[in-house]
Amino acid sequence: SFLMESGLSPPGRKCKCVVHLLRHGETAWNSKKKLQGQTDIPLNENGLTQAQAIARLLVQHSIACKYAAVFSSDLARASNTAKVIVDIANTKHKVQADARLRERAMGSHVEGKTWASLTHEQKHALRTGTPEGGESSQQMLERMVQAVAEIAHKHAAVTDNDDISPPHILVVSHGGAMGTLLEYANMNSSSSSSSSKTVPHIKNCGVYSLTVAFDGDSVDTVEWTYDGIVVELDNTSTKGGERVGG
Repeated sequence: SFLMESGLSPPGRKCKCVVHLLRHGETAWNSKKKLQGQTDIPLNENGLTQAQAIARLLVQHSIACKYAAVFSSDLARASNTAKVIVDIANTKHKVQADARLRERAMGSHVEGKTWASLTHEQKHALRTGTPEGGESSQQMLERMVQAVAEIAHKHAAVTDNDDISPPHILVVSHGGAMGTLLEYANMNSSSSSSSSKTVPHIKNCGVYSLTVAFDGDSVDTVEWTYDGIVVELDNTSTKGGERVGG
């Protein structure tokens, strides 16, 4: 199990970690509305500008200094976004790559195409099943849940006092993978405040917060809470425009 490590706390004491999920910057395929899946497309010039802009905002709002670690999908558009943030924020962290944080694999018959150009059968497979050569939405969710829970568990700390902020980590991933995980967290949350939140469209270089809690070292008591938007870049500008949420 991904929660076999021991020594966090005795049962009954909550250990928490706040995970900031950040979507990579724009790519040429994003701008053309092409489905990327696990095809390794690099950031375009605007994507690099977005990564620089969100890094500056995370510094400006005293968020970047909270990060105890930085993790990323191993695909270039995500890992390079993470490296830009680490460099600008001067966090001193090495970006730790994890292939489980990748976007959903959609298969070579789908990746590189626009949604509008897909056949009815391809759209149906993406919505409800497994595309040829790809993975189902459930398979993607399971690896994302395992990866983020494992990462959070390594960094979680006891927070008996509400005035003490739990450890924060940054995870750079992809729109589909992040949206599916946040929807899962919302549906499985024990918090009434979380269930009233709607998971938004995941924007390039948008940052969204998730609290992962463990009851002592128990494998069976992972609690997920979607906390909402941390910060997003303005649609019309990457020159420091922003939307800041709780």
